[in-house]
Amino acid sequence: MARTPSNEAHRKVLQAVLQLIGERGIEGTSMDAIAAEAGVSKATVYKHWQNKDALLVDAIRDQSLQMPAFDSGNTRQDLLDLLTHLAHNTKSDELAKIWPRIMSYAATNSPFAKVLHERLFDRRRERLVAMLDKAAEAGELVPGIEPDLAADLLIGPIMHRRFITNNNVPKDLPKKVVEAFYRAFRPKE
Repeated sequence: MARTPSNEAHRKVLQAVLQLIGERGIEGTSMDAIAAEAGVSKATVYKHWQNKDALLVDAIRDQSLQMPAFDSGNTRQDLLDLLTHLAHNTKSDELAKIWPRIMSYAATNSPFAKVLHERLFDRRRERLVAMLDKAAEAGELVPGIEPDLAADLLIGPIMHRRFITNNNVPKDLPKKVVEAFYRAFRPKE
């Protein structure tokens, strides 16, 4: 199916923002430069995005792989599958090239960090909370686990290892994390 001119312009803008941020950084990339690189008018860019931050979040979403549902009926296995996915899921080359710049920008720009969190990371957290609620209902885990703490305990070790080992997470780490989590939060008999 052929893309409409608007869809093609949209795609060019998303590609241009990634390329320019890779070359110039986020602060050094303007909406004017993005429009010029994409070969579209500035009005076309602003028709789709309110500002550079909104455009960057959409470009990140466009480059991010969709997360599977993880709903096998076995919560422990679903958590293991989720962590394994996070441990070994790689970003596109374009996104991997600029990811450190994105994290640095988010650390110094709280409005951007908030939007990034809401539009990208909250969905992952919501899935995790649903899994934990299901496990608590089944009596596998204690009820009332604080969702943010649980997410930090489960996802934190995976992301930490990805960061410090350049994405070389040991294959057995997701299983170790899930088992440790279950030991800490299973109901006391």
